[in-house]
Amino acid sequence: MAVTPTVNSFKPVVWSSSLIQSLEKITSLRKHCNFEYQKDTKNAKEAKILNANRPSVHRYVPGTALERESATDGEKILKLDQYFYYNYEVEDIDQAQSVPGLMEALSDEAAQALSLEGDKYVGQVIKTAISEGEVHASSVITMTKTNAISSVEDGFVYLYENDCRVNDNYYLELAPKVYSLFKQNLTETSTNNPEILKKGAVGKYNNAFVCIENCLPEEDGAVLNILRTDKAVAFAEQINEVEKYRPDDAFTDAVKALYVFGAKVIRPKEIYVMKTAK
Repeated sequence: MAVTPTVNSFKPVVWSSSLIQSLEKITSLRKHCNFEYQKDTKNAKEAKILNANRPSVHRYVPGTALERESATDGEKILKLDQYFYYNYEVEDIDQAQSVPGLMEALSDEAAQALSLEGDKYVGQVIKTAISEGEVHASSVITMTKTNAISSVEDGFVYLYENDCRVNDNYYLELAPKVYSLFKQNLTETSTNNPEILKKGAVGKYNNAFVCIENCLPEEDGAVLNILRTDKAVAFAEQINEVEKYRPDDAFTDAVKALYVFGAKVIRPKEIYVMKTAK
C-alpha cells in the first residue's frame, strides 16, 4: 500500500521564494520598470536614487576660466509604501506542500492577484506625474486605423528628441481597443518570434515591445496609453510575511502573505502618454 508523503512543518521561506519566482514570471506594467534599486530596499523601505546629469561640454579658450556645474540634478526617494495581502483557507497545508505542483499552482494564482495591484499602481504613479507636469501627455486622440501610426510616431519623436537612444528597451502599452486599431502596423509578431512572447508582448513596432494592458489609468473619459523605456519608472517589491495559521472558526488551515512594493518615475522624459478617447 502506497504511503502519501507528508510535510511536518510549514515552510514560509519556501513559499516566499515560490511567490517571488511566480511574480518574476508575470510580465505587465510593473515588469516593464527598472528593478535595479530593489537590492537597496532588501532590508529597508526606501532607496535613494541619484539622478545623474549628462555633463555639458564647453569649448576651451586658453587664458579663460573654466565653467563648472553640479554633477547631479537632485535625488528621488523610492518608497515601498504600498501594502497588500491575501488570506485564504487550505484544507491541509502540510498535505498541500507534499502534492507535486499544487504549491506552485497556488503561488501562481496568488502572484497573479498581487501583481495586478502592482500594475495598477505603476499606472497611477505615471498618471500623477502627468498631473504634476513631470510627464508629457498628448491631447485626447480619437484613435482610428488611419491615424494609429502617426499617433504612436509622435511618441517616438518626443522620446528621441529627449535623447532616448534607438537601442534603448521600449514598451508600448495599449488598451485592448487601441491595440485592435493598431495591430495591423506591427513590424513583428509573437507568433513569429517566441522571444517577444517571453516579454509578455504580442509583437513589436519599431524597437518597442507592444503589450495589451487592461489596467491602464483613465482621465476624463480618456485612456492613458504609455510609451516608455524600461528605465523610466523604478519599481521594487518584497514578500514580507507568509504565515500558516489555524482559524478559530473553522477546522481548516489558512495561509496569509503580505506584499509590499513601491514605484517612482525617475526619468520622466523617457515616457510619452497617448490619451485616447474611450
